[in-house]
Amino acid sequence: MARGTKLFQAPGSPLIQGRSRTQRPWWQPYLVAAAIGLGWPLVALLPSVLEAYEASPEVATIAGDVLDAWIGALPVLVPAVLAGSALGIVVSGVWGIRHRWVPAAACAIAGWYLALLVVALIG
Repeated sequence: MARGTKLFQAPGSPLIQGRSRTQRPWWQPYLVAAAIGLGWPLVALLPSVLEAYEASPEVATIAGDVLDAWIGALPVLVPAVLAGSALGIVVSGVWGIRHRWVPAAACAIAGWYLALLVVALIG
């Protein structure tokens, strides 16, 4: 048995199958990418909120404003990030990328910016 392959046999099946230990189920990198995609706007909204204040505000005021803006963006953010993560998982699986969460997170963030662009063009 090779070190990188885990062999298993399904109950009642005569077949012995193998799966690489480095390959994760699709939902694990999907969850990581979706979490990164949902957290990214918190970081991206911070400079615009800081720019709105002329004097130095308190940290609680900044955090509250960023959180309010993030909650207001959730109806657009969640579908865009989930679709972008799914697209990134599919593409990275087809290309054989080992760490599938990296392109999936990049696609989730790109989906967020694409959704912002679409909302700006429509509204």
